[in-house]
Amino acid sequence: MIPSAISAYAATPARRRTLIVIALNFLLYAALMVWMFHVRDTSSDWPIPFEFGSLLIVFAMASGGICGSITMAIADNRAHKGEFEESIRWTVIAISAWLTFIFLEAVEWVNMVYLVQLGPATPFGMTYLVITGAHLLGIVVCVGWFTFCLTNVRKHDILASALYSHFLAIWWIVIIFLIYFPNMHPLANL
Repeated sequence: MIPSAISAYAATPARRRTLIVIALNFLLYAALMVWMFHVRDTSSDWPIPFEFGSLLIVFAMASGGICGSITMAIADNRAHKGEFEESIRWTVIAISAWLTFIFLEAVEWVNMVYLVQLGPATPFGMTYLVITGAHLLGIVVCVGWFTFCLTNVRKHDILASALYSHFLAIWWIVIIFLIYFPNMHPLANL
């Protein structure tokens, strides 16, 4: 028997479709990670480009993603309680959190491509930009989905979009541990 707290995540057709999309996204992202490890193994010149400043930006991005996920779950809770104005406010906060994430990702890309000069022509830059770009594309879809939910919080399944947001926030933490931490100077700029 599945506990009711977990079964709520598959209670509607929209949520079940979201779980399928999450599973497909997971397979895509996992394949991209395997590809990155293969390129890293075969590359003779794999840099260690990240410093403490990059790590601060990455943690701010993780905070934005987690904030976007939690606030969207709160928006769903408020909508179920009939507090639709509150739900709208929480949804706007979630959208703002993910838009902040997108801005910080753009800053990190500019740093990587123009300042560190590890653009798509380098093995590291190619894998980094493809993996974070795929994640960024997911975030753009998520923000669009949140905006769609905002158009009618009474009718739309807000929790379905929150599920996808949860996945993106968790996957970002995976990216931190598999891309940023292993490619960081331990004490650079401290």
